[in-house]
Amino acid sequence: MKKKEKISQRVSREILGMIEDGTFPPGAKLPTEMELAARFEVSRMPIREALSMLRAAGVVTSRQGGGSYVEETIHPALLHSLHLESNDVGTIKYLFEVRRMLEPEAAALAAKRRTPEQLEEMRKALLCLKQEESEKSDITFHRALVLAAQNTVLTQVIDHLASLYERVLTQTLRPNEALEQKRRLVYQEHEAIFKAIEAEEPELARVLSDLHLKNAEKKLSVLLPGYTD
Repeated sequence: MKKKEKISQRVSREILGMIEDGTFPPGAKLPTEMELAARFEVSRMPIREALSMLRAAGVVTSRQGGGSYVEETIHPALLHSLHLESNDVGTIKYLFEVRRMLEPEAAALAAKRRTPEQLEEMRKALLCLKQEESEKSDITFHRALVLAAQNTVLTQVIDHLASLYERVLTQTLRPNEALEQKRRLVYQEHEAIFKAIEAEEPELARVLSDLHLKNAEKKLSVLLPGYTD
């Protein structure tokens, strides 16, 4: 049975539409949570969740002093690219379920087992990700992390998912290309995981990996109609 879309997802999509039609132009400050709650006739909790999703998608940013603002560099072409096809929404959901089962544990194992050579491979992949975010550099980093876990069965499982993983990343990373702040945040998440592995902190690596995947899923909640966690 198809799950009913969450209120926060509906609200986030409606706000995205208002950004796209110019109601909230680039750089504009959004109404307060209370004002948005009144506008959409909902409580403040789904408004907070909707804004969190839009921040994860790189469309909205928070500024010092309070308030949420539309990303200044956003433009119609970028907004258009955020509307993904929902044909594969079930497959994408299942992929993230598998990733959240495997990748945090892989990060923890890597923190225990990585060799200096494997750590260097992760460092090189991280540098590539910093210079130019792309699905190739992202996949290279995550595969280097899995190899550092030194579990051959896990490596085979991840390699089997590689083509699907790459297809999803092609869609989800493309909107970030025009958003410097979003690219920086994605890099910082990868860097934090790397530093935890480098410091041989398995529990921290596990938590940071899970957080990274949760943030990616928040973005998908905006981009894919019907996507629910």
